[in-house]
Amino acid sequence: MPANTWIVLLRGVNLGRNKRIAMADFRHELEVLGYRDVRTHIVSGNAIVAGGRGASPARERKIAKQLRTKLGLDVTVMVRSAAELETLVDANPFTKKTADPKLLHAVFLDKDPKAAAVKAIDPRTFIPERFAFGDRVIYVLLPNGAAGSNLPNWEKALGVRATMRTWNVVTKLRELAARP
Repeated sequence: MPANTWIVLLRGVNLGRNKRIAMADFRHELEVLGYRDVRTHIVSGNAIVAGGRGASPARERKIAKQLRTKLGLDVTVMVRSAAELETLVDANPFTKKTADPKLLHAVFLDKDPKAAAVKAIDPRTFIPERFAFGDRVIYVLLPNGAAGSNLPNWEKALGVRATMRTWNVVTKLRELAARP
C-alpha cells in the first residue's frame, strides 16, 4: 500500500433526489483541501486520495466542513487509511463462507460502538442473515440479498454513524488504493 493514501466515504449521497453531489465537485473540494491524486469510484461518494496529515476523525470533520461550506452538503464523512482498509478486507470472517461477493457487505462505523450496545443485538434474531463486528466495521452476510434485509438500523441500535458498501466496492477501493 502506498503510504499516506486515504479512502473517503460519504454517507447517503446520490441516492434518489437527496444529497446530490457530482463526483467532479467532490474531487475538486478534496483537491482544495490539499489532497493529491484524487480519484472517485462510482457515484456514491467514494474517493481515494493521497496526502494530508492527522488522524481520521480530524480529516472527517475537515472534509465534512468543506462540503457543507462550499457545496451546502451536510453529510457524514468516514475516512480509512489504505492500510486500515487492507486489514479490514483481510479480516472479513465471511469471505470463506460464500463464493458470491454480492452477498457480502461492510458497514463502516465512525467509531467503535459501546460493548453494551453490541451485546444487546442478538444475532440469532436475524438468521439466515449474519454479521460480525470488527474494528469500526460490521461484516454482513445477506444470503437473500440486501433488499429484504431484516438487520437493525445500525445507527439507532449502536449509537454511532454508519455507511454500508457492497463487498465488491470495498475490494475495488482496496485495489485502487494499492495503485501508485
